Amino acid sequence: MNKFANILLGLLLILTVSGCKGRPLPAGMDEAALLDKGQEVLLMLAGGEYEAVYGALREDVAAGTSVEDIQALALRQLDGAGTYKQIESRMATGQSSDGESYGVAVMYCQFSEDDVLVRLAFDPNLDLIGLEIKKQ
Repeated sequence: MNKFANILLGLLLILTVSGCKGRPLPAGMDEAALLDKGQEVLLMLAGGEYEAVYGALREDVAAGTSVEDIQALALRQLDGAGTYKQIESRMATGQSSDGESYGVAVMYCQFSEDDVLVRLAFDPNLDLIGLEIKKQ
């Protein structure tokens, strides 16, 4: 498993255990800015702009993955969901792992055939450090 997949799996496990209860964001992180950045990346994913998503990754995270990895993840997880319609709801929560605190933008999205949950993890500088896409 490559480094990117390990990061995604780690974030998934952390989020599953914590249950996304709206924990405080890291000091200095603005909730509105986090949610806006999350929405921006979500729209890139939904629009197939995988190079732009890759460009939003923090340098050390980007070094462990590729545009093709992001594309494969999105296509696999969105298979059968149909076309993107809208964000039904969104929330922000704080998390930490391996001594690093970060914010997670959680987006519940409506697609034409299925609902999709997208979790986007950002460091305090709003650099993307992980993502999860899951049909509901």
